[in-house]
Amino acid sequence: MSNHFKRMMLFVLLLLGSVSLPSSALAQSVNCPNPTIANVQFGTIDFATGTVNVSGSVAWSCTSTGILGLILSPQANIAMCLNLNTGTGGAQANPRLLSSGSNTLNYQIYTNAGDSQIWGSTATPTTPTPLLIPVSIPAGLLFSTTVNGNTPFYAQLPGTQTSAPASTYNSTLGVAVSGSYTLNANTPLSSCSSGTTVLNTGSATFVTSATVQKFCLVTTNNVNFGAIPSTAVNTTASSSINVTCTNGTPYFVGLSPSNANTAGAGVMSGSIGGNTDKVPYQLSSTPGPSGTVWGNTATSTTVGNGKAGTGTGLAQPLNVYATVPGANYRPDSYSDTVTVNVNY
Repeated sequence: MSNHFKRMMLFVLLLLGSVSLPSSALAQSVNCPNPTIANVQFGTIDFATGTVNVSGSVAWSCTSTGILGLILSPQANIAMCLNLNTGTGGAQANPRLLSSGSNTLNYQIYTNAGDSQIWGSTATPTTPTPLLIPVSIPAGLLFSTTVNGNTPFYAQLPGTQTSAPASTYNSTLGVAVSGSYTLNANTPLSSCSSGTTVLNTGSATFVTSATVQKFCLVTTNNVNFGAIPSTAVNTTASSSINVTCTNGTPYFVGLSPSNANTAGAGVMSGSIGGNTDKVPYQLSSTPGPSGTVWGNTATSTTVGNGKAGTGTGLAQPLNVYATVPGANYRPDSYSDTVTVNVNY
């Protein structure tokens, strides 16, 4: 045997010996570290706002690591599951709660755009379904291969939550990442535990928030004196207005006749062309000719000659009285427009 042949045999033996390393040296791991989750902001709302729908997203990254790249890094199919807790707004999961002190707002987070699948956690019996993100990492030529992605989620805050006082409401939610993976498999995994190996994972937090602003609505009913004789004096009629303000919001209501008199003393004009008669009337908050004047000096902080109240989130009726001192005017239908000013 020549020396050249001996050297070749030695080279082959060394090459064959190089693939006989202990299995621990050939270990492969799959890691999906802490994702980044966008905050959910419902914005500024009031009790008259309808249902608010917004969306957020999860930015994630998974890496498959092997010693010799293509040879020792086969494809990894991953089931990454994001388990969402109830949050700091309250202990319940359905609906979830935003809180401001002891006051709360209902809301929910979903994994689908149709808002039918609540984003939950395997640790919560009432909402046991986490957000499942299937990830496939193909075999790579490098020591490690990374796949990045962004997965949306959806949030809904129901409208007409009238009992909520004006404030900023929030909740900090925690996400625990779990899952599993399988190597050399071409079929995506269908559940968190359907893989053969437990996934190296992490955690994340994000904040949900909404701001309820002070708000008032008013509805009115006409004051109708009906048909009265020309000899009538101190004729009184009444009606009501309904004020709906955010729970806990102080409000002050002023009444302003069309002549802008701040003491509630208005005049009614006739409907017949050429009739220049004006029928005076007086607005009051209590009945009768000597009732308490209801005018328009109220501000957002003082009642003036108006009426004061505090919102409950529900309609609150306020009685309005009007008195006509005399009716000795040309026969006609007389009317005036009174503006209701709700200051808050």
